[in-house]
Amino acid sequence: MHSGVKEPVVFNYLREKISLGMRFFLIGFMGSGKTYWSKQWSEAFGLSCYDLDEEIEKKAGMTIADIFQKKGENGFRKIEQQVLTSFFEKDDFILSCGGGTPCFFDNMKQMNRNGVTIFLNSSVEELVSRVKNEKETRPLIKDVADDVLDQYIGEKLQQRLPYYSKAMYHFHTRFLSNDNFERLHRRHAK
Repeated sequence: MHSGVKEPVVFNYLREKISLGMRFFLIGFMGSGKTYWSKQWSEAFGLSCYDLDEEIEKKAGMTIADIFQKKGENGFRKIEQQVLTSFFEKDDFILSCGGGTPCFFDNMKQMNRNGVTIFLNSSVEELVSRVKNEKETRPLIKDVADDVLDQYIGEKLQQRLPYYSKAMYHFHTRFLSNDNFERLHRRHAK
């Protein structure tokens, strides 16, 4: 059985650099399970757990949907980058990032430089089944008709895959367990 761990290709040099403290950044499309797995793994391995969207809402004093409505996506992405950057000063955590976080500014490069990036990869069918009943809380798909949701997610996922693929590790969510993270955590422990 495939372990789901993709060996780093471009980022081997980071193994030596990640000795400050453990910083894990979970990336992937909405509905891939980033929030769920960050909570599971943080509890199992004694790391602090953060959700980037929740941290953005705290900083902005409004919901993500309200930020999109009042400031637009560009305004949201600027706040997102500021909050993400603040995590480069923390240690021993797992951060569940928004689905678009790696795709803007130099966020992906900075996450790879300052921690360990993990791409949670899911099929379009899995993503649609997880998010179709949460459309009101997800600005990206709020106004997408149900009959074209799979097409929309498929297209958006294809646009984002070049960014997601830069993650150090790739886990397919169908085969995900605490064992995957345990091996990765052990590899990057001080």
